[in-house]
Amino acid sequence: MSISYNKLWKLMIDLNLNKTQLRKLAGLSTNIIARLSKNDSVSMDTLLRICKALHCNIGDIMDVIEESDQLKITEYPFENEPNLPRVAESSAEYIKTNRLEK
Repeated sequence: MSISYNKLWKLMIDLNLNKTQLRKLAGLSTNIIARLSKNDSVSMDTLLRICKALHCNIGDIMDVIEESDQLKITEYPFENEPNLPRVAESSAEYIKTNRLEK
């Protein structure tokens, strides 16, 4: 599972706030703002201070993303596009599809 703070950034845009203003309003350090920017985990206390400063709930500023919801590296989103090359998932598949033999 991973964390996304995209909702926080969208809310800040709606409230016309920048990261420096959020930091001062919620009493956060620059390190915490950096962790939020990287979608790293932060303490529950930090999340509650942000919610208190912005008058919102935790669900308004973050999402927990399941691994199955994320695009896997082996998936090819343009699979049905005829003009784009397809990426082989393994060297065995590459050899099989290109009929390479020793």
